[in-house]
Amino acid sequence: MPEILIVEDNLLNLTVEADLLKSFGYEPKKAKDGFEALEILSELKFDLILLDMELPKMHGLELLQKIKLNPETRGIKVVAVTGHSDPENKEKFLKAGCYAVLAKPINFGDFGSQVTKFLATADS
Repeated sequence: MPEILIVEDNLLNLTVEADLLKSFGYEPKKAKDGFEALEILSELKFDLILLDMELPKMHGLELLQKIKLNPETRGIKVVAVTGHSDPENKEKFLKAGCYAVLAKPINFGDFGSQVTKFLATADS
């Protein structure tokens, strides 16, 4: 089973994303901020990270940079999950190393197929 990490500080968003993933058979791990995410990443391997870009303590872009600079984690697909999905921000997140950008609020109907698509290309 693919391993997914959700990094999200909003408890409602975290719960919704986790519950949706569970409904598709995944068992996601959860982190409430960048520091917690880095701790989890130091202990476990992941295929996909769903990353909120507006995090407390450490911005999503800073966390993304740390993930991409670490040889142990740089190959993980990171998808920005953000309310700032306008073309300018989307381009900024993609240039920084995100694989894709999902707009908040997430589209419940498309979420599962999008995650499946990201995971299907995780080794490419």
